[in-house]
Amino acid sequence: MRKATFYRLFWIYVICGVAGYCIETIWCWIDFQEFSSRTSNLFFPISCVWGLGGVLFYCLTLKNRWNNGVYLFVKCTILGAAFEFLRGYLGEHILEVTFWDYSGMPLHIGKYINIPFCLVWGLFGVLWVRKICPFIKQKLDRPAKEQTRPLFLAFVIFMAASQVLTGAALLRMHERQDGQAAENHAEQMLDQYFTDQTLQSFFPKMKSTVTGEKIYVSSRAE
Repeated sequence: MRKATFYRLFWIYVICGVAGYCIETIWCWIDFQEFSSRTSNLFFPISCVWGLGGVLFYCLTLKNRWNNGVYLFVKCTILGAAFEFLRGYLGEHILEVTFWDYSGMPLHIGKYINIPFCLVWGLFGVLWVRKICPFIKQKLDRPAKEQTRPLFLAFVIFMAASQVLTGAALLRMHERQDGQAAENHAEQMLDQYFTDQTLQSFFPKMKSTVTGEKIYVSSRAE
């Protein structure tokens, strides 16, 4: 992958991920009258679903800018629904948790697909292809200043390391739920600094697919 392509895809991931985090957090505040963090990273406010969704839309709609608006809307609706389902399915079958569940809402298809939200993906996709992506691409195509490259590299390393650590903490949480004791120093550190209570506070909508309850329930500690 060329450096310019990686640079563009990385910033698309970050921009869309941060925007998605803000949109979902505000939506939860309006709908539930409470602050509910929608981050996917323990150290940075970003939604991996929105970030990866932005990259997916970018890669699969590069040549669709001048297509009919209805075609774009339908394509992006299907892409968004498929991606959201895949993300939820993997979380359920790898970690045995759900990070969202639409089954209690009208017009849902299973746990991970909700028709109104699919339409939001479609609308976002049209806006992305016609307006947002060309604007971002224009900004990102400008050559990076030499003095900013070390900062960019440091940020890339930080994002990669923080996401790996977040994934490791969630996998270790899954092992704890299965009753597996820590087998090495790294797992002991994860148990000490990333307890079930800590992870639940970062992912407040997370529930076990086995019990149907939140991973950490305060009464357990009492």
